[in-house]
Amino acid sequence: MERELDSTDLKLLKYLKTLGPDYAKLLAARFNIDVASMRERLADLESIDFIERVEGRIVKYYHRRAKSVKHRNHTYFMIARAGDHYLRAQEEDPEMTWKHPRR
Repeated sequence: MERELDSTDLKLLKYLKTLGPDYAKLLAARFNIDVASMRERLADLESIDFIERVEGRIVKYYHRRAKSVKHRNHTYFMIARAGDHYLRAQEEDPEMTWKHPRR
């Protein structure tokens, strides 16, 4: 990875740790970033093993009001063990603010 992790990357890791797997288009809308930039961020984080792709055809959401199960129509990413350890080692906890996209 050529660049250092910035505050948006830390917020993204925190988001995935807190709310579970999500896909690039929804993450881009939530963080108010264009989809291409979000895909680059996800690829960078995946290349250093901080996030990983969700395997299988089903995604379980634990962050909704009730548990729900959904068939995947996108490539979902979740935080990996190395990303979780990196996030815990940070002195400051990233502030969690993102835009709620229209569905």
